[in-house]
Amino acid sequence: MKEQSRIKLMVTILDRGRGARAVELFAGAGIRQHYATPGRGTANSDILDYLGLGETEKDVLLTLLPEHAVPPLLAAAGKELELATPGKGILFTMPLSAVSGAVVQIVNREVQRTGAEKEEPMQQKEKDDLIVVVVNSGCDDAVMSAAKSAGARGGTILHGRRLGAEGEKPGGSGVRPEKDIVAILAPRELRQPIMEAVNREAGIATESHGVLFSLPVDEVIGLSRMER
Repeated sequence: MKEQSRIKLMVTILDRGRGARAVELFAGAGIRQHYATPGRGTANSDILDYLGLGETEKDVLLTLLPEHAVPPLLAAAGKELELATPGKGILFTMPLSAVSGAVVQIVNREVQRTGAEKEEPMQQKEKDDLIVVVVNSGCDDAVMSAAKSAGARGGTILHGRRLGAEGEKPGGSGVRPEKDIVAILAPRELRQPIMEAVNREAGIATESHGVLFSLPVDEVIGLSRMER
């Protein structure tokens, strides 16, 4: 029996409407386990702010794929999705601590049917982290202002709602506080200063009631070191 490859989570962030092209590209490699959500990008340029282009609607794709499929897929995505061009999007992968056995088999089987060859993992040249901040709705500006003061160049905002407080249940009639989820990709050496700055301005003790955590990132394409 062929050895099963470890599963990784791939995050793709593109301008709204380009997500369908990414899904088509990934499907060509036998990768079909996607979860999509709309998002909003924040500017990393004062010129874009001045022109009113500081925030753009985004397609955010969360994709499960086997580790051996990452290098060829990143190479194809960089070319087909033009991720080498600034502003075209970003793609990065993250390790998973555990995945159900059935999912591992399904994801590996789908990729193997395409005849994908096993390749050596990409050499890690840089170390990055994904900083996630969950704040009250409308407080994302405070988060990004603090993050940029510590060196962050931009982020992606998702909208959600809190569950579990005061007896709230999914599908129930109780009021569920709206939340903004701010995701910031940053070099590992900037993780601590960014999180400290955000915690001061938008942490749990502020009106934003922010909850912060970070996740390790493996490969990244579509964003130069100076743009993170």
